[in-house]
Amino acid sequence: MKIRTVENLQDAIDADMGWRKRELTAIKANIQAARSFAKDTALRSGIALLYAHWEGAIKNIAYYYLTYVSGLRLPYSDLKLNFFAIALRSDVNRFKVTSKASLQTKVVSAVFAKYGQTSQIPQEGIIRTNSNLSSQLFVEILHTIGLNIDIYEAYFNLIDEVLLGMRNKIAHGERLETLSLDESRYNEIHDKIFFLIDQFAIQVSNAAITKEYLE
Repeated sequence: MKIRTVENLQDAIDADMGWRKRELTAIKANIQAARSFAKDTALRSGIALLYAHWEGAIKNIAYYYLTYVSGLRLPYSDLKLNFFAIALRSDVNRFKVTSKASLQTKVVSAVFAKYGQTSQIPQEGIIRTNSNLSSQLFVEILHTIGLNIDIYEAYFNLIDEVLLGMRNKIAHGERLETLSLDESRYNEIHDKIFFLIDQFAIQVSNAAITKEYLE
């Protein structure tokens, strides 16, 4: 995917968010319209899909931002250290697997030389959710792309104990009665998780506009 300008980034984010908003709205409407046992099924499906959108949106939007910053090809010395750290992963691994001082010195020398060079930031395989996007993994993603975590901290319990907890129970085939979930509770979770997704999309857009990636 070519994301070379702020406009390209915004278009990618808008496209990703657009279909998610439509489907999440449809999920909520389906739950409201469902009756009797069908409502139980709609609620279980709703939590599973809500989690899928949480993981998918965070992973995609973070990837778009990383792709944008990578495409700027700025010197590493102009960028926040988190981007340099991404580029150093292979060097760090080479350092770790050898006990030879001569090779370790070469790695360190290469690292110092690289710092003043034009950046070549890898993108593939960098943003990882492990199909289980907990608050801890979310924080790691934020650190990876150099964004602030403060606005999300109050929601960590919601992410871990509520959304992931319910999603995992559903995945293991547990009945709705074990989830303490009804339509009102679903709507509350839905609105808060969508708020987090939307906040992340706004945060990434603003980071590109204000050049938050710069040191």
